[in-house]
Amino acid sequence: MPLSRKPRRDRRRLARLTTGVAALALLAAPGVSATAAPSDTPPRASTTTPRGPVLDVQRTARAQVDECFRSVGGARPKPVNGSCPSGFQPKINGGYVWSAARSGDYAYFGTLANATCNASSSFSGDATPNHVRNAEVCEFGEGAAAGELGALHGDARTPRVFRVHADTQKVQDLTPASDPLLKRTVGLRGAASDDGVVFLFGQLVAEGQSVGTGLSMFAFEGATGRFLGSKAYSDLVSARGGVVAADGNLYLAARAPGASGGRVLRWTGDKENPFAFEVVAQLENDPGYITTFRDRLVVSGWGTQIPGQKGAVSGGPAKIWMSPPVPPSGLTFDTAAAWEPIFSWDQYDPDPALSKGVAWGALTEWRGELYVGSYNQAAVGAVQTMWQTYGEAAQPKGDVLRKRDMISGSRPATVFRISDPGTDKQRTTLLYGERKLPVYNPNTKRWTAKENLLGQSPKFGPSGFNGNVGNSYAWTFTVFQDRLYMATFDNTGLITPGARFTAVNNGLSDTTRRYLETIAGPSLKATLGGGDVWRMDDPAKPAVAETLDGFGNRSQHGVRVFLPFEDKGFLYAGMAAAWNLRATTRDRGGWELNRLTPGSHRAALDTRLPKDAREAAAGAGVGGS
Repeated sequence: MPLSRKPRRDRRRLARLTTGVAALALLAAPGVSATAAPSDTPPRASTTTPRGPVLDVQRTARAQVDECFRSVGGARPKPVNGSCPSGFQPKINGGYVWSAARSGDYAYFGTLANATCNASSSFSGDATPNHVRNAEVCEFGEGAAAGELGALHGDARTPRVFRVHADTQKVQDLTPASDPLLKRTVGLRGAASDDGVVFLFGQLVAEGQSVGTGLSMFAFEGATGRFLGSKAYSDLVSARGGVVAADGNLYLAARAPGASGGRVLRWTGDKENPFAFEVVAQLENDPGYITTFRDRLVVSGWGTQIPGQKGAVSGGPAKIWMSPPVPPSGLTFDTAAAWEPIFSWDQYDPDPALSKGVAWGALTEWRGELYVGSYNQAAVGAVQTMWQTYGEAAQPKGDVLRKRDMISGSRPATVFRISDPGTDKQRTTLLYGERKLPVYNPNTKRWTAKENLLGQSPKFGPSGFNGNVGNSYAWTFTVFQDRLYMATFDNTGLITPGARFTAVNNGLSDTTRRYLETIAGPSLKATLGGGDVWRMDDPAKPAVAETLDGFGNRSQHGVRVFLPFEDKGFLYAGMAAAWNLRATTRDRGGWELNRLTPGSHRAALDTRLPKDAREAAAGAGVGGS
């Protein structure tokens, strides 16, 4: 039955989960940790597969109250001993641990402030101040940074650089606060490390411009934390991470300006001259994550969606790119033409328009196979691409039909396993996804279900791992002690602070905005909120839920970066959150840095969706196969 003909009661159920796909999913692109491969092979996991969580969680650090708020554009006194003056409420600007890299015994982290504000204005172009009582405030043109960075980034704050000693857990603030380039940087989005040098990469804002005008790069001596300097790039606008390949060289994935795709760079510098790189590939996609697979590099591509252009895509559809074998002397530009796409989203998705709007997310090699996940940009990037493709005449009028499209066009996190990638024996297996997907007919303006183009049923479960359409992004994957950990961006906890962005960006009414903010948001945060982590112990068995609520904090919408310390028996999880006015004990806003250590096996988590959410997901064509 076409979704447009569903009974009214089912539409109400769909509306209850609208924000699971329509709420703010930030333009926070992949942050890939980079470190040399460990010298020792980690032990294999036990043949006994635990059904529940195995990680013990200890908080190492968290964002502190750094301002006091009373009114938009008003005074911003600093707290004294964490307390604010009478009439003011505490505010936590630090939102994301956005990047991470290891150097020796040290973990380096870069942060981002007020991510919901920066992302919503960059994506929609709307800079209207928005205050959600006791949840979030975005001041934009009346914000502290508006005079220097412009209204779109009035809520930016100077990003921080932290270093943690893995043995003592001592935290140092290494932020080069006086560096003029850092003051024009909106968040440190990527990090990488090699040969005793740690890099952090930021989004540079030029005078009067938005994010996307340049890349700022900062270098540190890994062993001492000594700041080695900074450099601005105008031919790059984003670098999300890097990896040390089999040849011992560090490679970065970086985006070029505008719609010109991206590049892969090989580091050729040293401590004395850290900012030296050679371009070794020019890709038609915007490169996201980068990893190694045996003697090759693999990059997850995005069809480039430029903020403010409402889903218009260039360089798409998104592809997984693989390099030629990396020679001992390293890749050079002479081998750039040998990079090939090995899998494309439109080889799975039957909708010709939506398939251009979905990007690839995290990816990693595990036990000799390649695991890749997807990303529906800003949670509704795919449907906006569809609206762009078919033109204004095809765009529905009114909230009911627009929400119908947003839900039907949802493509929650989908996970594939690619065996023998880049060879004649390559096999792609759908692990978490849909046998049938909703496909839009622009002539009838209706949706019908069609089989995916692989002709496969998902091996382990629906998209979103358990059918939670709020899991819009396979955010970061890592392998630790021979187990695969997959973290999602779960936007159900962002519905309340992101309600205005959802409404403005998708042409919804103010009535719907209030509903999202005051009714749907609190309800779904209480039931589904908090980022998920799913663990695979055995390639032949489904993933196990490690956490479904941000390790006990439902304001944390996901693990943004994992950083394993195999030799020390733990890994770090850098968390991401909004809720800058929630300086509370429970479900506190602002970023957290957690230390995760294998401990006792615990009972399996209940991964079932609440009844209404399950019915809504099924009615929207997700959650069933």
